[in-house]
Amino acid sequence: MKKKIAFYLNNPTLPEGDYSSIITGNPGLGGSEYEFLLVPYLLEQRENEIDVYLFVNFKGTFPHKNVFYAGQLYDVCVKCCDLGINLLVVDIKYFDKNVLDGFSKSLSILVWAHNTVKYSLLDLFVKLPYVQKIVNVGREQMELYRDHLATLKSTYIYNIFPIKEREYYAAEDRDNHNVVYMGSIVRAKGFHVLASAWKKVLSEIPDAQLYVIGSGKLYNRDAGLGRYGIAEKDYEDLFMSYLTNEKGEVLPSVHFLGILKEEKLGVMGKCKVAVPNPTGVSECLPITAMEMQLAGCSITTVLHPAYLDTVFNKSYLYRNPSRLAQYIIARIKSPSDDVGALYDFIQSRFGVEKNIERWEQLILHPDEVGVEEISEYNYHHKKIKEKLLVYKMRYPLLRCIPPVEIFYDGISTVKYYLSRIAEKLKR
Repeated sequence: MKKKIAFYLNNPTLPEGDYSSIITGNPGLGGSEYEFLLVPYLLEQRENEIDVYLFVNFKGTFPHKNVFYAGQLYDVCVKCCDLGINLLVVDIKYFDKNVLDGFSKSLSILVWAHNTVKYSLLDLFVKLPYVQKIVNVGREQMELYRDHLATLKSTYIYNIFPIKEREYYAAEDRDNHNVVYMGSIVRAKGFHVLASAWKKVLSEIPDAQLYVIGSGKLYNRDAGLGRYGIAEKDYEDLFMSYLTNEKGEVLPSVHFLGILKEEKLGVMGKCKVAVPNPTGVSECLPITAMEMQLAGCSITTVLHPAYLDTVFNKSYLYRNPSRLAQYIIARIKSPSDDVGALYDFIQSRFGVEKNIERWEQLILHPDEVGVEEISEYNYHHKKIKEKLLVYKMRYPLLRCIPPVEIFYDGISTVKYYLSRIAEKLKR
């Protein structure tokens, strides 16, 4: 008998559209929404003794064999029980204990962590027997809480990127002064940090050009926008203060292109340097970083777990976002990364085959217990976390020791509020 599993994609703000070509690339969705469509589709194309069901709460044309509309998580659970499905994948953002407790005897849950996992949720997941696995989208994301007992229920499967043949990207080494940003233009994605650095870049490289792919509407298509039609008003007022002249006109070196689909590859293909989210806030495994490198871009951004996983050349990952302008200038003036090496890196780590096999093993054996092997980057005292986990497993009294990462979160919180104060003082 085949193992039945359901995936629940919850985003009612997405427009009705044709999503049937997801295998060829992201049709303008957020990264997590794209993966929630892509992985079920890939699973059902293989001979793997798995029956896959997709639940959505928006209308569209989908390539999947078994698609159901369900407005709420409760409706999904009821339908799963009716169909004899006993394994459900839920985005961590929409995990609802109040609903899922009622189905604890009939449903097991795989929590797909497209966001950093809060400590309160880690504590909760350890206690809930129906939560069988926390599936992190990045290895380094999972390593952040390695000293927490939730590690025993955790694994990682990289977000899958369906990579085409090398010739498709037609990437080549280029020597220009073009810079590209791609992503949702909301505070969490850090575009304002790049905007605040741009005039410093121009002071050193006057002919530099900035291409901006994305909009404040990428995740919420109903969002009200500001004067320039780029992002929500308050946020737009912040970053446009850095990118306009005295008359309020957009600097001639800045090009806002909106949401692009296949055309984005052509834009990135003419840019030497790419800057994905320069703060790293909210990132776990950004597909944008993969797309940028496949297009031949050399990346600079913050030293962050998401980019330890996704960036080939880690020499241009800065510790302090205030150094972004300095790093962009250095990246422009330095040789580009080898485009063949970039392609091979993305293909070997984020390609379909290896990662969809990890999904298959997880679905067929969700109750396997074990700790993933520690990675090579000693980010945020990872080796100390490893030892703490061993001691907590051995001596229950030590489980009251909070995760080491809380210390780093405290520092980050202070830095965040200091930056907000500095922004207000500048305006």
